[in-house]
Amino acid sequence: MIEILNRLEKFGLSEKEAKIYLACLELDDAVASDLALKSNLPRTLVYDLLERLIDLGLVSYAIKNNRKYFRAASPHELLRILQEKERAVLEILPDLEKLQKMKGVKRPKVEIYEGKEGMKTVMNDILRSGVKEFVAYGSSKSSFPVIPAFMNEWHARRAKQKVYMRVLYNDSPEARARVKQFIHTFKHAEYRFMPIKVHSPTATLIYGNRVVLQSWTGEPFSVMIENEEMAQNQKRYFEELWKRAKKPTDADHK
Repeated sequence: MIEILNRLEKFGLSEKEAKIYLACLELDDAVASDLALKSNLPRTLVYDLLERLIDLGLVSYAIKNNRKYFRAASPHELLRILQEKERAVLEILPDLEKLQKMKGVKRPKVEIYEGKEGMKTVMNDILRSGVKEFVAYGSSKSSFPVIPAFMNEWHARRAKQKVYMRVLYNDSPEARARVKQFIHTFKHAEYRFMPIKVHSPTATLIYGNRVVLQSWTGEPFSVMIENEEMAQNQKRYFEELWKRAKKPTDADHK
């Protein structure tokens, strides 16, 4: 009997449902109280279990002398249920396979880096990523006042690794002053000015499949978004801005 119960559970019945189904098979027509006694289960629970089995088509009932008698359906009904389940799965199988393939589509990954050390981690990620170029816009060289020694050393490593940099600065007095101050960092790099006069303490960096939003005010932080489509869209946006931006003059280098 235990083996039969185990097999019925594998079929999909709960242990208690299986006990009631077997009790119905053995007793033929039986009232709920008899089934409760046979299965050693509370009668109130037996009614709930019978409703479930009736829904599955494994139990039917008839009313005789104002009493409800329950009867188990043929065990062959188990095969019918399996066949129906198989048909149902076959119908949705193409949709299930599509969902499985979707796991290969990378969803955006978002990470937040806080403080000076977090900003260093993001900048180092550019050099570790293996990209040959990265682009940025909106910055006014705000990184240098926060982590000056690190940024000087970072630019030296960037030039040594031949990671080309293109930057669009807002055309503000602060940005132009910072460019002149740190012109030595523009080895293996190029910059232009956007026709925006406001000072910007924020920047957007694009490299590989990453877009990084940086804020250098107060406690600095970066939001790194790893998503190929977003990175490509941001890169296209940058290229349009680059075409419209002003090239630096000799005066900008003095």
